[in-house]
Amino acid sequence: MKRLSVLALLLGVFAAAPLQAAVSLSGTRLVFDGRFREVSIEARNRGTEEVLLQAWLSDANEGPEPSVNLPFVLTPPLSRLAPEGRQVLRLMYEGLGMPAGRESLLHLYVLEIPRTRPGDGLLNIAIRQRINVLFRPPGLPGDPAATPQHLNWTLVRDDSGVHRLRVENPTVFHAALLNIQIEEPRQGASPRQGDDLLVPPGERRELILVRSPAQHLQFKALTDYGGQRAYRARPAFGTPFNASLSADPAQSEQKVSSHD
Repeated sequence: MKRLSVLALLLGVFAAAPLQAAVSLSGTRLVFDGRFREVSIEARNRGTEEVLLQAWLSDANEGPEPSVNLPFVLTPPLSRLAPEGRQVLRLMYEGLGMPAGRESLLHLYVLEIPRTRPGDGLLNIAIRQRINVLFRPPGLPGDPAATPQHLNWTLVRDDSGVHRLRVENPTVFHAALLNIQIEEPRQGASPRQGDDLLVPPGERRELILVRSPAQHLQFKALTDYGGQRAYRARPAFGTPFNASLSADPAQSEQKVSSHD
């Protein structure tokens, strides 16, 4: 039987797919502190077969292809991992070329290629994972951990009568928001429960509400270390409002698995 090779392109580690990656990464995101020359993340082969690992960096605005103009070096770009083998991926900054006044978003891709055995007639599937890399130049004003509390939220209604929830990020840091929920006055939860947003510095995002404005807003925000902190707010229609850290200790912070 002629061997058939298929490349399964997964758009990110959060993408839903029936495939299970053998290679896991030690984090769901990578924060590059510009005060230091490099940052690293570990890849581990949890499968029972050797795999070939290919890694590259890309600009978040330019798609999954490797970006040759980025002032970074990622090493090793290609490696073999035995079962239970580990490989540290090192990302080094050349020192110049990145914006100095705000955080920048990059994507780290890891392609897992299973070992081929001539004549076995099996289907080969390569799995691609992606995580966010946040390059944080030194000397930025403010505390990145406080970014969710500085977001400006607004409930508005456009000319067609559609209600929208807007969020503006006035900080120089990215805000990664998870499971945004709108509790309706009578229904208890909005049909748009569970929205995720990544709000870059100085930008705005919107969610469409299919019902009337809600009484409560709640969401979780990712921390630098992969945890989640819960926030709540009482929306004011037409007036910007801010969210505060949840008063419930059980919900205020949660550690997420590195496999997410």
